[in-house]
Amino acid sequence: MFSLIKNFFVALMAVITFSVPFGDVQMPERKCAPEFSGTFLQSWMSSSWDEERWKAEVECMQRDGVEYLVLQDVANMDAEGNWTVYYNSTIPAFDGAAFGGDVVGAALNACKGTDIRIFIGLAMFDSFWLVGNFTGEYKSVCETTADMLEDIYDNYYSVSPENFYGWYFTPEINNQINCGPLMGKMVNGFNIVLDRATEVDSSLPMMISPYTAHYLDLGDVATYSQWLTFFECTAFRDGDIVAPQDAVGADWVEEDDLVSIWEMYSAASEKADADIKLWANCENFDIATGPSFLGGTILRPQTENIESVTATLDRFVMQMDVASRYCENIITFSYSHYYSPNLVKSMYIETYRDYVENGYVLETEKPTAPANATAVSDENGVTVSWEASEDNFGIAYYRVCRNGEFLTRVENYKWDYPLTVTDINGVSGDTYTITAVDAAGNQSVAEVTLG
Repeated sequence: MFSLIKNFFVALMAVITFSVPFGDVQMPERKCAPEFSGTFLQSWMSSSWDEERWKAEVECMQRDGVEYLVLQDVANMDAEGNWTVYYNSTIPAFDGAAFGGDVVGAALNACKGTDIRIFIGLAMFDSFWLVGNFTGEYKSVCETTADMLEDIYDNYYSVSPENFYGWYFTPEINNQINCGPLMGKMVNGFNIVLDRATEVDSSLPMMISPYTAHYLDLGDVATYSQWLTFFECTAFRDGDIVAPQDAVGADWVEEDDLVSIWEMYSAASEKADADIKLWANCENFDIATGPSFLGGTILRPQTENIESVTATLDRFVMQMDVASRYCENIITFSYSHYYSPNLVKSMYIETYRDYVENGYVLETEKPTAPANATAVSDENGVTVSWEASEDNFGIAYYRVCRNGEFLTRVENYKWDYPLTVTDINGVSGDTYTITAVDAAGNQSVAEVTLG
């Protein structure tokens, strides 16, 4: 309790004096290159991959600079208390669990003979997002996680010791109201797992990827106080890794907040007793958030995209540039989900490769304007159609406006959608503007048509 009170007043004084993250700051020189070297991969997606698919994915990772593969969780408990396990378990807690396939074994075997180092993700439970540490469930899962860690080490480390690199603690500790005010208890659960990791093999680092949100939190002073507690009270070992999510893709923070948030993590991480590593987890996606009465105030604001998509590179490059000033290394959620050419169109990774090869300079060639746009009015509204734009790498989406106001987006990140939009509220005489946006975020000259 004394530590919590002390950290609150330390944070308050820091904010008042602008000696930490919440004032205007000048970004320091880079500590690492503004590119990613690792990716997260969720077990539910890779559980269906056969050897050929794993080989294809690993080849793509190697080509595109992925040195670290983080299996996000290999055991998950749903809200009803039912476990799904993605490895061959021998612990009693998983008796009767659904078996989702041996992702741990498949990943280790697929990466044999490569330089890819694997972090094995541990247990997660769906109720975490609602209850956090309000109940005893979090501690119970942490105890199961510790047993699971030893189980995996005993049965899988010998498969490929060169690739079995470390652990990933899956619950995403954060500053929101179900976690932040209970940070001491969150840390206590994490320490259960860290202690077992030390007993099993102290040479394997533990990674954790927390996040900061500017919605459903208690404000800047409380947030900084909570992260001070996190770094001070966690039983980190030398070499453990804290890789905060920048939370831009998940829309928990605005892009303009990134410098202040990284300043906060940098300052708070100095309170750790051990020689830990501060990495960054830069998000390369755009989550889809619907309209809400409290959106943009207490809850996340509504997004223009109505499905979660790959982010354009202009935003992602900005995130990595900021993170590179504070962190030793950058990983991402997720190359495997949003960049792999086996899952999405290759324009994103091709644009990214061009950016790296050209000395971290993003291409600026604009797409051609959408051609031959038409707008036809009938009793169902106005149907707007156009022909595809051309680009040196590819079109990410088309942005459609009615009378100068945003109407909708037609996504192009994964497959080709019909280049047509039916506006049920449109009337004859409305003006529609269609703009093409490429994978780098470059925008075409707009094509205008009348309803």
